[in-house]
Amino acid sequence: MGVERLDQLLRAAGDATRLRLLNLLRFGKICVSDLQAVLGIPQPTVSRHLAVLRNAGLVSDSRRGTRIIYGLLDRKAPQVEALRELLDKCCPLDERMWADFERFELAVRSGKCRVEQDDVATSESDQPEGSSVKTPL
Repeated sequence: MGVERLDQLLRAAGDATRLRLLNLLRFGKICVSDLQAVLGIPQPTVSRHLAVLRNAGLVSDSRRGTRIIYGLLDRKAPQVEALRELLDKCCPLDERMWADFERFELAVRSGKCRVEQDDVATSESDQPEGSSVKTPL
């Protein structure tokens, strides 16, 4: 990976809203409208930030009827693996990211939000106590 590509990836991830989106996408594939509801920001804003992340090669999207589902790219990509490790270590320590996770988990439990699990191994010990959302390793 060249320095220009790394610069593009870091710039894409280096925004507070995009970090909040990446934090939630660690847990699986999520619809734009569900991300919007959990984060409490306008749908066009969510879509714009997701487009930046997609163009940088950090997330992928797929259409399911009228819904567009986003998820982190395959863990096999070194940049995604490194990003997952960074997010896994840092996001739980940030109050805002933790609050986003708690709203997300509540929405999943109540059926207001759906998440499709990535093909990523999960560990029960890595989950917050009582959590119904699987935390990637």
